[in-house]
Amino acid sequence: MVPSLTVFFLTVVLALAGWPAPQSQKQAPPEKKEECGTVISPEQLAAESARKEIAPLAIAPPTESPYYLPMTIHIVHRSDGTGGLELHWVEIAMRDLNRMWEQVGIQFFIYGEIDHIFNDAHFNVPNTTAARDALRRVNPVANTINVYFTELKGVCGASSTTSMNPQGVVMDNNCSGGASNPSTFAHEIGHYFNLYHTHETRSGAECPNGSNCSEAGDFICDTPADPGLLGDLGHRVNADCSYDNSATTPANCDNTPYNPPTRNLMSYSTNFCRDQFTADQISKVLQVLRYNDRRKDLITSGKRYVDPQAGASNARCTDTAPCRTLAEAVQSAQQGTSIFLKPGTYKAPSFDGEKLSMYRWGTAGVVEIVP
Repeated sequence: MVPSLTVFFLTVVLALAGWPAPQSQKQAPPEKKEECGTVISPEQLAAESARKEIAPLAIAPPTESPYYLPMTIHIVHRSDGTGGLELHWVEIAMRDLNRMWEQVGIQFFIYGEIDHIFNDAHFNVPNTTAARDALRRVNPVANTINVYFTELKGVCGASSTTSMNPQGVVMDNNCSGGASNPSTFAHEIGHYFNLYHTHETRSGAECPNGSNCSEAGDFICDTPADPGLLGDLGHRVNADCSYDNSATTPANCDNTPYNPPTRNLMSYSTNFCRDQFTADQISKVLQVLRYNDRRKDLITSGKRYVDPQAGASNARCTDTAPCRTLAEAVQSAQQGTSIFLKPGTYKAPSFDGEKLSMYRWGTAGVVEIVP
């Protein structure tokens, strides 16, 4: 973190080389794991029932001026400093996540320094909710999405929903981005905003004809009924991402065949097929982000983001849109604001006694502020 700034300004360089992780190493080939350990709790089901009593808002994704949401990254190492996800894999995971979520009008950036946790107990996490929750209680940063990269047993990832305690996302190192698995991280962030599996059955199986779509499955009617695209014999999805027609319809439904969403990010389709959200899923995410007490502070806390490539529509420089210049950010900032800068060179603005904090936005590159 750059020291707080008052009436004078020194040239500041923020570089990746300053981050500790000398013991990080390339990950071993992944073991076979279940896709996801996220389970809808009874409290979340009750919250969902209450939400359905209110007419849902149809919210279009703000893709031209997206929300920029802060994410705190925690990397777990063994107690002796070995192991842990390499930083370039964090960069790949963030790239894949933002590519998948661009359609929602949300982008994520790394808030502050990466937190390195050196603890054997949290490096090999058993496949239990209690063990994952214990990790989520380590060094959480308020008003950010806390993501913990470690070695998970049995599952690729697990996320809290808004009704759960503690909050946060836990990801297995070997399921976190890249050609072999570009979609699980995006899937878990979907759970963080109260999206459920398209094959969810906690409130009953959804009929393929859609007759009970608001009361069963994932409670979202523009996601077709899904029998579960990971069956006992493997994925029910062909190499071209088409459904293989291997599931039977539920007994309480008519004979309408399944036509499941094989490209939906909240399904259990193959990792390389998943890259889509539906309009109603996007609308629900944005409702949760704007109005849920545990999510809205992601966009209302005092932050300013600076991106020289920001469009002209972002000239207002609000909490939800990046400024185009550092001077705009400083002018619009209040006392104590944190300003995040995309890598590049910036001209130092004039200060009038403001006490501000400067951070680099992202995991790589250099920010230079010159007179």
